[in-house]
Amino acid sequence: MDVYTLKRGTAPLVVSMPHSGTALAPGLAQRLTDPAGGLPDTDWHIPELYDFLDAMGATVIRANYSRYVIDLNRDPTGSSLYPGQATTELVPTTLFDGTPIYRGGEAPDDDEIEQRR
Repeated sequence: MDVYTLKRGTAPLVVSMPHSGTALAPGLAQRLTDPAGGLPDTDWHIPELYDFLDAMGATVIRANYSRYVIDLNRDPTGSSLYPGQATTELVPTTLFDGTPIYRGGEAPDDDEIEQRR
């Protein structure tokens, strides 16, 4: 599966939907905590809310994978986009409320994070 779907439009408008993906990498679902397994930080309805974009001729880029695989809306170096504010990492390890995403000992290590990046 591609990391993202790109639909080119004809108008000078680009819309990004980096958090609407729901696919998980093979074996990842079993590593998630029960709260994370429901993908609560997903922007579930954004594609439907913005279904008028085709008619406007907008170019739309949409994530296919869950932000728990990799968050396409983060700096690839891992630097915070919002210094001083609560945020998640390039490969998040906690939900926005601080709940762990991974079961004990299952969080990705530096090598896995690099592979995902």
